[in-house]
Amino acid sequence: MPMFKKILYATDFSPLARAAIEYVKGLKDAGAEEVVVVHVIDAKTTGFPQGVNLMEKKTELMFELPENEARQFRELIEMAYKVKEEIEEEGLKVKIYLTAAADFSDRIVEVAQDEEAKVIVLGAHGKSFIEELVVGSVSHGVIEKSKVPVLVVKKGE
Repeated sequence: MPMFKKILYATDFSPLARAAIEYVKGLKDAGAEEVVVVHVIDAKTTGFPQGVNLMEKKTELMFELPENEARQFRELIEMAYKVKEEIEEEGLKVKIYLTAAADFSDRIVEVAQDEEAKVIVLGAHGKSFIEELVVGSVSHGVIEKSKVPVLVVKKGE
């Protein structure tokens, strides 16, 4: 049985997250078959409902959200589909998971558990000076809370 059959790839669509996607694609050689692409939207600054996969509610949300948030949501969907297509070109199945939360690391770990992912892959930004020396705050939270291995891709790796 493959070690990493299902991967959770957490992305903010930044250049660093783009670098991490190369590691995701490389895990196909380790037996990966499916990738759950997760993007967490800041629930503290938006009206997106928390704790659900917004992709499953995308049609109704387009009509319920204020225009600026609906535009942001359309852009996120477009970026997520581009990532999906890129990963599918490697022969992997892909599920998109757009979700809102106040705590990004909690939500990433919850989705990994719900989806039964065997590894989490993400890029690390490092928001505070001390954490930037080691790993980003979201990455740090995921590492602390996750029950599965976490592959953190830092700049220059």
